[in-house]
Amino acid sequence: MLPKAGSAMLVPLVLRLGLAFIFVTSGLQKITGSGNGWGASWISNSTGYYIQPLAAPVQLAVAWSELAGGVALGLGLLTRLAALGIAGIMAGTIYWLTGAQGFKGGWDYNFAVIIMCLALVISGGGSLALDQLIRIKRKVFAKDA
Repeated sequence: MLPKAGSAMLVPLVLRLGLAFIFVTSGLQKITGSGNGWGASWISNSTGYYIQPLAAPVQLAVAWSELAGGVALGLGLLTRLAALGIAGIMAGTIYWLTGAQGFKGGWDYNFAVIIMCLALVISGGGSLALDQLIRIKRKVFAKDA
């Protein structure tokens, strides 16, 4: 069993690294996939979508935001903002793509990611995040002023 300080340090790290892996991988697939136009056309024109496929600029923004958000979470840099952005992407995914399929086999995964992201929004990136270095630097400069 981990001591309290150990688990308090590890839980945000595990959440961050797990989500980072998912979204760096997902963003890279959307950006570098064959025929995806660097992220501008990763949604096919199939009729299985709840709402019409997203416009190319929106697809581009989602693909690059997933990649950037995943990298930021992995580093623990602007963790709360990155987690909030990814939660927003997942909410959009529920609305545009998976909502019509119901919970099981539809938007259950997206909902779980939103909850994990909200946990990071509330708790922050933890003590093993670059956010802590920024916080320490701000405190040092505040004392010097």
